[in-house]
Amino acid sequence: MFDQSILPPTSTPIELAFEAGIAKTRPDLSAIPALMNPNTCPEHLLIWLAWAFSVDEWDDDWPEENKREVIRQSVNIQRMKGTLTAVKEALRAAGYGTASITEGPQRFYANGTLFADGAEFAGLEDHWAEYRVVLENPIAVDEAPHVRRLLERTAPVHCHLKELTFELNAYRANGVIYADGTYTAGVVI
Repeated sequence: MFDQSILPPTSTPIELAFEAGIAKTRPDLSAIPALMNPNTCPEHLLIWLAWAFSVDEWDDDWPEENKREVIRQSVNIQRMKGTLTAVKEALRAAGYGTASITEGPQRFYANGTLFADGAEFAGLEDHWAEYRVVLENPIAVDEAPHVRRLLERTAPVHCHLKELTFELNAYRANGVIYADGTYTAGVVI
């Protein structure tokens, strides 16, 4: 392992002495590749691997596979941070499904279709740097802060979240689920 020096030829005597001291102990570093791999790292150490990979948002309640996927995708997300693709990938990796994102003001045509070009406002006045996220899957009210933090950390810095909602209903009004504030009818921001 330490048969050859890994230090440059311009190394100082103290650096060479440190290297020689480490070489005498012959530390076993064979476990490091397994610990640094999101697929093989033990579950109880995933939080530390997430920290090492600069994962922006972490929830200990996520299923193990979501935690591993967030770590696997973290390098790509960091590379694309500040883009729509990074926002969508971060949401997908965290287990919130696919999302559609609308940026800036919205304009409706006479036939009811929507075109977002910033020319006119419909409803509440929007700003050019505001965006709306529509998740494919429903989320509980207590999940909304996690999603908001994830969006704040991956979206472009100059943009502000105007609305977070989802397409599917979280429940049916059948008397089994009570209106206790756990779920909303769609909009969570």
